[in-house]
Amino acid sequence: MTTNEKISALRAAAKDAGGSGVLLMTSDPHSSEYLPAHYNSLTWFSGFTGENSTLVVTMTGSALWCDGRFYVQADRQLAGTEIECMHAGSAGVPTVAEYLTAHFKEGQTLLLDGSCVPAAVAEQYAAALQKSGAALASRDVVNPLWERLGDRPALPDTPCRLLTPAQTGATAADRIALVRGELQKAGATALAVTGLDCVAWLTNLRANDLPCTPLAVAYALVTMDRCTLFLAPGRLSGADTATLAASGVMVEDYTALTAAVRALPAGEVFLVDPKTTNYDLACALKEHRTVAGADPILALKGVKNAVELQNIRECHIRDGVAVCRFQMDLEQALAEGKVLHETDIAAMLQRRRAEMPGYFEDSFGTIAAYGPNAAMMHYQAGEGSDSVIQPRGLLLVDNGGQYDCGTTDITRTYPVGPLTDNERRYYTWTLQCHIDMARAVFLDYCTGGALDSFARGPLWSHKINYRCGTGHGVGFISSVHEGPQRLGPNNDTVFRPGMTVTDEPGVYETDEVGIRIENELECVEAGENQYGRWLRFEPLTLVPIATGPVLVDELSREQMDWLNAYHARVYEMLSPRMTEPERAWLKEKTAPIHR
Repeated sequence: MTTNEKISALRAAAKDAGGSGVLLMTSDPHSSEYLPAHYNSLTWFSGFTGENSTLVVTMTGSALWCDGRFYVQADRQLAGTEIECMHAGSAGVPTVAEYLTAHFKEGQTLLLDGSCVPAAVAEQYAAALQKSGAALASRDVVNPLWERLGDRPALPDTPCRLLTPAQTGATAADRIALVRGELQKAGATALAVTGLDCVAWLTNLRANDLPCTPLAVAYALVTMDRCTLFLAPGRLSGADTATLAASGVMVEDYTALTAAVRALPAGEVFLVDPKTTNYDLACALKEHRTVAGADPILALKGVKNAVELQNIRECHIRDGVAVCRFQMDLEQALAEGKVLHETDIAAMLQRRRAEMPGYFEDSFGTIAAYGPNAAMMHYQAGEGSDSVIQPRGLLLVDNGGQYDCGTTDITRTYPVGPLTDNERRYYTWTLQCHIDMARAVFLDYCTGGALDSFARGPLWSHKINYRCGTGHGVGFISSVHEGPQRLGPNNDTVFRPGMTVTDEPGVYETDEVGIRIENELECVEAGENQYGRWLRFEPLTLVPIATGPVLVDELSREQMDWLNAYHARVYEMLSPRMTEPERAWLKEKTAPIHR
């Protein structure tokens, strides 16, 4: 079927169900960023493969909203279809809510699958529809249609396992106690844990239900005297079930959460975050008393404990060796005149990571983008494009690994031949942004929104910006994107020691070039004085940053000192695990630069 035929089928299904339109989101019952294929209905119906998107189909038209990371990709993937591409946040582009107000009339109803839309979003859209006298109804017409017209994948049921306290620094009992303490502070007695990463943190549960994200499709329910894990039968070993039981965790069927909520005494007070709780579950929770507030696990897991940090540092040493060996392979292949496509890069990287102890999968699909392709922040080779890497210009490689001791995320932009003046300028300015963020010293009340501006100055001075945040938190053997901390203009999380975050400014000039330099950083103490408590960042990522493209005279003395000190640290930490030829290569790549 063509995309337009699928959209027509959606219209007909909505009409048959008494609706005047239907809304789909890239979401699942757990508000996951990376979805099990079972929930990829928006991609199946629209053909758009990006994240964080919304599709609205009315009786007369259809529109899809995407954020700045995906403007170019969405324009290309939706070309030739009836779907209007909405560049969310751009001047003159209506929001989804504004579109609903304008396109629905009195007496009409918008249908959505309430189990796959966050309650806050559904309530916002209901309010927007109400302005025109229209209404919203939770009625799933999308997935039954997908099952009838296509081949909808089943829910994943990969084998589950428990991480050990030697890996995480805590038992499930330890973490349940922390959560109960936070519930008491919030005036609540119960919490339905819906985020897969939050369930994983609470119980030490891991699986491979999501692409590149070692999590299990599960819920948890915490009260003051009981904790229940909701998981499909047969997925845990007897030994792991006993380990959970020793921590006070009982296991019930994945589908039993709503019934368990309704069976609780009327006196239970649920802490409910409408941003992360799906609409259908939120309606069930509201049959009890509720207190609005964020899931406390988000903040708790955002600060890594001492054991996790020790493991994360080891993880980055292993990953650094693997990425360096990949770069050596890349340079050798290009020097020998081998023809390399962008799709070859992921296999080259994965082969080197597979040599590292504890590696078991990538943390996301490798982005290998040559030349102008890198202007698309989340470009994926193979989707109608697979460029040959020519002996000129820049190659951007964004990738990461999942290990038994942590999760990594790194981007390097490699010169593969002569560069234009613009490429050198853009590379230098991006590096300056990266360094300014990495060497920031700040007071302990600073939020991610305040810190984000540290990075943008060098680009802003040339009237250039990037349409995304500067960085995101990274999970521990979990999702490569983790909140609540983030380096972004609207992030209001105060940074604390033990938080980890990426530092990844970039330049993205459509049809010309894309450049990004990314390290992970650890927030650490920087001392106290009469002005307060100071914090700073320490790099976790240990991989050389290419210095060949740098216009050295544009760097400040402080920026140059930081880069030279970083490279000295990279050599110190990686060289003991390398062969003599590898050490010689690393010595050259980490050599100090001077004016």
